[in-house]
Amino acid sequence: MRKEHWALVSLSLNLLQSALKFVAGLLTGSLSLLGESVHSLSDASASVIAYLSIKFSEKKHRKFPYGLYKLENIGAIVIAFFLILAAYEIGHRALSGNVSIEREYLPVGIGVVVFSLVSSLTLSFLERRAGKRLNSPTLIADSYHTLTDAFGSLLVLISLSAAYLGYNYDRYFALAVVGLILYTALGLLKEQVGAILDISADEETIERIREIILSFPEVEGVKRLLVRSAGGKLFIDAEILLRPGSFMRSHAIADEIERRIVREIDNVEMVFIHYEPAREEKLRIAVFSGDGEALCRDFSKVNKMFVFEERSGNPKVKEVKVSSEEEVAKLLVREGVDIVICGHHPESSRAKWILHRNGIFVWETDKENIYEALSEVSKLRLDGSKKE
Repeated sequence: MRKEHWALVSLSLNLLQSALKFVAGLLTGSLSLLGESVHSLSDASASVIAYLSIKFSEKKHRKFPYGLYKLENIGAIVIAFFLILAAYEIGHRALSGNVSIEREYLPVGIGVVVFSLVSSLTLSFLERRAGKRLNSPTLIADSYHTLTDAFGSLLVLISLSAAYLGYNYDRYFALAVVGLILYTALGLLKEQVGAILDISADEETIERIREIILSFPEVEGVKRLLVRSAGGKLFIDAEILLRPGSFMRSHAIADEIERRIVREIDNVEMVFIHYEPAREEKLRIAVFSGDGEALCRDFSKVNKMFVFEERSGNPKVKEVKVSSEEEVAKLLVREGVDIVICGHHPESSRAKWILHRNGIFVWETDKENIYEALSEVSKLRLDGSKKE
């Protein structure tokens, strides 16, 4: 079943229990049973809140591009306040006036309470399991609310059983119900307010995400890892240090880390991976030339290779005496080149594989002069850095 279906089941059961307890409470005169009737009615109201918050929490709008996922946390907080209201009602009745029990109708009251106890325990178990499977804080909160109702029913059952034996402890059992409800309500408030304020995910989840990031050999360390939990969803913001290598692969590595986190961690809504080099590195750009300063159009006709290094002076010029495109590709690897500027990609599949495996990017250009081609690449990199 979907989350909203569970909320409707809870609503129906709570309405039925409230009506039965109210009638039985009037017949027996049991304060604890009347208090439980009010409690069940508050459960029903809370189930309405749960249904509405679940129904609309997945909706997205232009003004709410991230969705209304926190509605579930708000719904759980409202449920907690209903619990406090029920506790006040029971406590007020227990501390004022005399409590008398009509023994004639005690079997009816006991039968109603047994039904309520069994049905509440069953629903609480099933609803909590569904809430964990569907990762719904509202369903989990409502399951604890239903469990509180079951405990309350157990206390009332003990009270009515004692009354059946001639001992009227109904007032004290009613106060015990109050304590139980308040304990649950305060626990829910603490948990859900933390979620509204973007509390961090649990340490186990954070550590698992860190392990996934560090499993990549290119990652030297995790500089920052922020994981917040809200509305049953995880939002991850990480800053990692990448080992020196091809700058062309850095973005691809970050993308793969994001995809793996989404695959292996449940309920991840967003992942942002920011990366920077672990140590300062210089980009090396090689430009092939044929004659003079004319840019070479073909890998197999290279005479010279100009290697430009960022933040350095004059380029390193190397005479190229090779007999195949594969040898040119291997030369680029030995020189630690990141980008090679040429008229065309190599035709050799083997040469292409060598370049790809080592993360060397081939920049095709129609420029004739090697310095004009270099300026073209440098301008594009500068514009890309500004956009980032």
